[in-house]
Amino acid sequence: MRFVPDGALARPVSGKTSNLAQMTMAAAVADALVSNAVLAVEAGTGVGKTWAYLAPLLMTGQRAWISTGTQALQEQLFLRDIPAVSQALGLPIRAALLKGRSNYVCLHRLEKARAGELNTGANDPAWSSALGRIQRWASQSMVGDLSELPGLDDNSPLRPWISSTRENCLRETCPSHSVCRVYRARQIAQEADWVVINHHLFLASQLNRDEALPALLPHAQTVIFDEAHRLVELGETQLGLSIGSEQLLELARELKSLGPLMARGLQPWAHLALVLEQATRMVSRLLPSHAGVKVQTNWAGGTPKGVQSLSWKRVRLEVLHALDSAAAALQAVAGAAAPLEAMMIRAVQWRNDWVLLLRDLPNDAARDELTVRWVDRWPDGTWRVIQSAADAAQAFQAAMHSAGPVQSWVFTSATLGIDDQLSWFVGGLGLQAHPALRTLRIASPFDHAAQASLYVPDDMPEPADEQHSIALAASVAGWAAVLGGRTLVLTTSLRACTRIATALRELFANEAVHSLQVLAQGDGSKRSLLALFRAAEQSGPGAILVASASFWEGVDLPGDMLQLLVIDKLPFPSPGDPLAQARALRARAQGLDAFQEGYVQKAALALKQGAGRLIRSATDRGVLVIADRRLLTQSYGGPLLQALPPMTRLMNETDMQNALVRLASSR
Repeated sequence: MRFVPDGALARPVSGKTSNLAQMTMAAAVADALVSNAVLAVEAGTGVGKTWAYLAPLLMTGQRAWISTGTQALQEQLFLRDIPAVSQALGLPIRAALLKGRSNYVCLHRLEKARAGELNTGANDPAWSSALGRIQRWASQSMVGDLSELPGLDDNSPLRPWISSTRENCLRETCPSHSVCRVYRARQIAQEADWVVINHHLFLASQLNRDEALPALLPHAQTVIFDEAHRLVELGETQLGLSIGSEQLLELARELKSLGPLMARGLQPWAHLALVLEQATRMVSRLLPSHAGVKVQTNWAGGTPKGVQSLSWKRVRLEVLHALDSAAAALQAVAGAAAPLEAMMIRAVQWRNDWVLLLRDLPNDAARDELTVRWVDRWPDGTWRVIQSAADAAQAFQAAMHSAGPVQSWVFTSATLGIDDQLSWFVGGLGLQAHPALRTLRIASPFDHAAQASLYVPDDMPEPADEQHSIALAASVAGWAAVLGGRTLVLTTSLRACTRIATALRELFANEAVHSLQVLAQGDGSKRSLLALFRAAEQSGPGAILVASASFWEGVDLPGDMLQLLVIDKLPFPSPGDPLAQARALRARAQGLDAFQEGYVQKAALALKQGAGRLIRSATDRGVLVIADRRLLTQSYGGPLLQALPPMTRLMNETDMQNALVRLASSR
């Protein structure tokens, strides 16, 4: 199989043309497919990696699972890219899209919610109206994918009531089983040549053997992971043991609603629900918290750090007692109705998980696999206890083995490492154990030195200084005014995001001439904020978007829409990050540089990912600002700068102003 410049892949389709970098990747993928290899390929922005793996896969005729890190890319592949490649090559393909069950409407739970049997909100007119609208949509949608439902946010409180989980699904005993949207999606997937899934679904199936992918999907000869860099972190957090307040509170609500409905008078349902709810909320009150941000608390010993020991022992026993009582009550009536049996299974499982999570962890730094445990607490009081290995290698290798007799594996992303061996990624998933492993790095075909400039101000306050965000906001206001907006500020914390956005709004509040719209994460969904940003560039006064977390990747603003990208600080893991601490400890035990292994490599990859938002096409022009003077003063600054594409350096504020003026005048 050969890929040549004048071949079918090179023909323009929807404005896309191939390049030498894309041909190089396509050839490497094709060779891996026919030789049953494991290929990890880092493809810089602009390579066209999606087509570079879809085309050879289509030409080999192999059945495949294609997994993505986000549902946005999952839908793009299924709805746009796969049909376009199939049409370009003149080769038909049967493709299916499959998500986790909670992404589909559950007709049975929707009906129960409308009848007021699952919650107490059905008497609320707004609640009833929303459920009625969902019911009308569900009756017309054969797919039942909740992402198709207008106005339903991912965090909507309605979602738990109109979708199912593995634990509360009634399966074959469900009255709506014959029209179940989840099972219909799985049936379609069974008949497909390619099934587009996501990493969450792939990893979750390894924990739920009754829903393992080989049982749900057709046999795959090839598995391709796009956005593969996400696998390392997802594997660390998802291939472990966890339990959270949302699960326990849902069980409490169902004890209170379904218990009396199906076994009235047989158990003290309201009391059982109240005890479980109170115990769950007691955990939240004990955990360290900070207004507006998620707090991650290490739990290495008998008590989470910062939590009073005696209080913690009392509360964890309260949770155990509440789960014991609920499980015993449900076991006594489980035969009365399928929903009660499903609740009983959940209560027993979560009771056992809670006992496992409470065990003392061995304090042995020489172990090959360190176990890490921590508690996440969100500003709204929800919490989750997580226990996992310090890295995902062993668990991911087990996941690969359980996927069945797959012949070829392809992993690709724009950021997989900072060396040619892609050591961070390969080691993180244990891929170095495969004798057929191949690694490849393909640089972006864009001329970053000509298209982009880099400015690292040397007069900013130190990153830990409270005035850093305020000073940066003042500089951003001046820079963005020159460009008329077109500015994205990426922060390393939601707290900094809020502080910078607030300071910018105050600065522009009294500006009549250069006033710009300030958009901030939390003002709306990611999709709606990006839509507002694009609209402001086209018809408004211009905008500055300040965001954190998910905006560091998956943001595509080509052309003149984005000309200034500002990163507030180097994206090091938090000093209290238990996984980073465990990686550093493990590296030290192996005689490696703990800071390099635990922190610097991850920061370099995150920095590459964030910086990749700026230049998205061969005609883009822009300036990247990294407002962290540690790049200039610390020994790790050099390696972090080398992880970025080569860009023209701006040495001072005068250079910066001149660059911005040139950008503004070139439009």
